[in-house]
Amino acid sequence: MDENIVYKLDLEKIANDFKFKDNSLIHSQCNEFKLLPYAANEKTLVSNFNGVIGAFSRIICSKELKGEFNAAEFIENVAEFVGEFEGTASKESFKDIVRTMFIDKDNKLVNFNIETINYISSTNADEKVAKFLYSVFFSEDLKEKVKEHYDRDVDNILYKLVLKALPELKKKNILVDEYKCYLPFVKELFIKDFKFLLKDEELYKNSIKRFLEYYYIFYVSQLSMKLGEFEKADLGKPDKLYFSLGWESISKNRTAYIYGLEKLKIYAGSLFSHAITLEFLNHNNLDEQLGYKELFDIFNKSGEEEIEKQIEELCNQYIERRQDGIAWNEFKIKICNSGNKAFDKVYKLFEVVEYQFQGKTSTRSRANAAYNNWFIKFTQENFGKRRGSLGYSLNLNEEDIILLTKICINDNKKLKLSVLFDEFEKRGISFDRDSQIKIIQLYEKLNLLEKKSDSGDAQYVRSIL
Repeated sequence: MDENIVYKLDLEKIANDFKFKDNSLIHSQCNEFKLLPYAANEKTLVSNFNGVIGAFSRIICSKELKGEFNAAEFIENVAEFVGEFEGTASKESFKDIVRTMFIDKDNKLVNFNIETINYISSTNADEKVAKFLYSVFFSEDLKEKVKEHYDRDVDNILYKLVLKALPELKKKNILVDEYKCYLPFVKELFIKDFKFLLKDEELYKNSIKRFLEYYYIFYVSQLSMKLGEFEKADLGKPDKLYFSLGWESISKNRTAYIYGLEKLKIYAGSLFSHAITLEFLNHNNLDEQLGYKELFDIFNKSGEEEIEKQIEELCNQYIERRQDGIAWNEFKIKICNSGNKAFDKVYKLFEVVEYQFQGKTSTRSRANAAYNNWFIKFTQENFGKRRGSLGYSLNLNEEDIILLTKICINDNKKLKLSVLFDEFEKRGISFDRDSQIKIIQLYEKLNLLEKKSDSGDAQYVRSIL
């Protein structure tokens, strides 16, 4: 970072983009700082990745799907490629076979080959999430790997015929917004794990949906917690977040419950406030998306007093335009000392934004809840289990453990049990002692556990592949 760097807020642009008027403003986000692909409403909320995987696959292949997949047209195309049939009955019998083998009950194409993922249709909201995943996780060298595996020849003659009959996908380099990859360590792991998955076509096409769902929750859960730690966050490794298992019972005293979804909901509840705060702070004279730690470093090298005045002025202007239903006389700044007076004003700006969402104006609280629900609802529906009066807990099922075990062991033939649990933690998944025992029992049931001695450290888990 340049030692002579000078940071200056662009208050005029803020007033324009946030539409400052005498008694109002509009919360703007994802313009100067692209954090998450969320909106402050739930009309297009994406909690199912069925369409996301199709959009993601097309982005990494630089392909475009025109229109919906037409099953009847596709079956007719396959029959046309065959050519001659011994009568109409023979042709209809063949078409029935194609329909049975390659079309599901919803009239969609069966995922029988890695290329067919590209034919899964997507909504605009699905595409937005897919572009976010691509932006924060993917790398150019991965695109070469993708091309190598997606373009692989097929030996099965019928499969080759069917693939040839599919509608042609147009080549298109899809424009993707550059979201800020706040957590480079997650991206590094994604690239490593994606390469491993791609080596096995069956594993890839059967697991890509759950893989993307997992990395999505991994990234956003860690992002939520790191944002809550502001400049003190360690962006080189994950914070602990505990998961329970679908086949175990838990109590409110379990570590897996207290430091699982209950912990995550507290941090995720402030996502919209962080998005707005960082959007404000990235309206500046520097051409780079800056997170809290980067801003802190810059403030330490810039004119601290001038930045402090600018952010204080922004706070005052914000408060002036957020008067209705807000008891500002009761607002108190939490005691904080970052060691930099200018950055202490960042805390104040965040707390001002957060506080006004707690006012009596229901539209504001609804917008805040709607934005944050993009992640909370996804988590509950895909990685949650209702535990009676306890509500939801973060949850993984047997299939998840098996997939994640394959990914963690990677190309090794086996891995020491203690090392395997470390690999889970590197990927944002912690287990308390009770859950670890249940996982060990699962490995024993699957005959994957090797015991070199009675010592727990001498236990190894064999590769499942």
